[in-house]
Amino acid sequence: MAVATYGTDLQTVNLAEATTNWSEMTGRTSGGAATQENRAYIQGSYAVSQSTGVATGRTVGLQYDYLSNISWTSGWVFLVWQYWQAPKAIGTWADGGMRFAVGSSAGNVNLWNAQGNDFGRNPYGGWANVAVDPQYTPDEIIGTPVAGDYRIFCSAPYLLAAVSKGNPHCVDAIRYGRGQLKVEYGEAANYGTFLGMATANDDGSARWGLFSYQFGSYIWKGLMTLGTSTNAVDFRDANRNIVIDDCPRTYADFNKIEIVNANSRVDLTAISFLALGTTARGNWITTNDADINIDGCTFTDMGTFGFLPVSTILNSVFRRCNLVTTGGATFTDCTIDSTNDATRAVTASSPANAALITGSKFISSGTKHGLEITGTAANMTLTNDTWTGYAASDGSTGNEAVYVNIATGTMDLVISGGTTPSVRTAGATVTVISGAVSATVKVTDTSVPPNNTQNARVLVQATSGGPFPANASVSITRSASTATVTHTAHAMATNDKVLIKGANEIEYNGVFTITKIDADSYSYTVSGTPATPATGSPTSTFVVLSGLTDVNGEITMSRVFSSNQPVSGRARKSSTVPFLKTANFTGTVSSSAGLSVTLQMIADE
Repeated sequence: MAVATYGTDLQTVNLAEATTNWSEMTGRTSGGAATQENRAYIQGSYAVSQSTGVATGRTVGLQYDYLSNISWTSGWVFLVWQYWQAPKAIGTWADGGMRFAVGSSAGNVNLWNAQGNDFGRNPYGGWANVAVDPQYTPDEIIGTPVAGDYRIFCSAPYLLAAVSKGNPHCVDAIRYGRGQLKVEYGEAANYGTFLGMATANDDGSARWGLFSYQFGSYIWKGLMTLGTSTNAVDFRDANRNIVIDDCPRTYADFNKIEIVNANSRVDLTAISFLALGTTARGNWITTNDADINIDGCTFTDMGTFGFLPVSTILNSVFRRCNLVTTGGATFTDCTIDSTNDATRAVTASSPANAALITGSKFISSGTKHGLEITGTAANMTLTNDTWTGYAASDGSTGNEAVYVNIATGTMDLVISGGTTPSVRTAGATVTVISGAVSATVKVTDTSVPPNNTQNARVLVQATSGGPFPANASVSITRSASTATVTHTAHAMATNDKVLIKGANEIEYNGVFTITKIDADSYSYTVSGTPATPATGSPTSTFVVLSGLTDVNGEITMSRVFSSNQPVSGRARKSSTVPFLKTANFTGTVSSSAGLSVTLQMIADE
């Protein structure tokens, strides 16, 4: 890609570079005329200022006439720069210490609270950029403004004390639009960055008011678009503090980060986001499945989050945020500290997606679920997650750690490490199996350093002396494609695997995934139509691992082992290059620590 670029959708009402069409606000007669201000300006080369005399109350204001109505789109806002040089001399925000007005004609305007001696820049003073959605219920109405007609724009202080010297009331650029700051492209040494956003925003001819650098932090509001539908972005930044501006006269989705283009990459490392307000807390939406990598970030008091499968979130904190929708993203070693959602902190659309949350801490907000699981019932494992402050036992109080919001079916919820959560279910039968451990085999070659071996076939089976069967004699019958095994006290569960050997009918033999019927029987799917019952001397052996290694050279499973289980295993790779000689091992799956084995396979060329 090319060097990162930065842009905005904002359009201009007036840049306050001259006093043309500026005047004192209609109905306010105690202030001075609109004056061209060449000292106290924030954008361009001038602002418009006004003296206020000795009056108090709602007696002064500045007004601009656009001369025609602005064509409007719902979801847009007006952005205005306001400056009051004597901050303790205006009222509180709630009293309308500074208001911004939009109307259809002079004397017919809606006004919204914008500043006050206790809000935003004050009581210290300084330029403030205020966002107002004109469809928000106004704090004050003057005359009979026509809804949707936006022609007149006013800045209106409420004076608690007279300011008789100078021109304390200033207004600069007024703009309108969605408030989008978009970042496109990016390449090595020229990635999209927060500094780049601030540099574009803070240029003297711009001063969009969307993303500015102040006192070691960035102040953000509006729509942050990282990549567009037309152009992807490569955005990478680290070690930044971002404060989300309080925008009480906008709407919930006004402050939002959106990832639009699936070809984008967004890397955020050790970024802290903190929302100041409660109206537009700052939402995150992943529209297309871009490469998103979030590591060591903190999101505090923000809104909703939506991710997709390619997103990876590591070592990050979501504190008092609204609902986090995983969308199949991987969450590792994260902290979910309370929630502002009505019912739950995190939702996953399937048990498989919920299983991608590992090593994470869930801390209750007192009355909400930590993790909601929807979709279709299926066995799953929660690995090394901890749950603090939730209901101590299963039930329907609304504060259970895990809410299986699935109405039908059965599922095993295996707990591997961490703590055991309390569970609520919407009707599905959920069996919590705690104390699970992992069994993992890693396969490499003998190179220095060794290469991970993908697609090596691994089989690890029980040997005698453990809780699971090894070469146990069984009997097998068949109905259609279902083979039913009579196996006394087999101790296995649905989705466990067995190795069947010794049947004369070869279709019965092999490694199969079972469905538990009861303590003394289970079933599996058989091909063909072998004779029933099976003849010969069929035996059954519990299989710990069976399958191909992944790109990391690993195959793994998680399960509860009531006691140590001796095993034997092998890995082979003889059907695809590189060809490797079979490697064998014996070992034990510890009931408390599991099993971890690395096998080095010798080339067989």
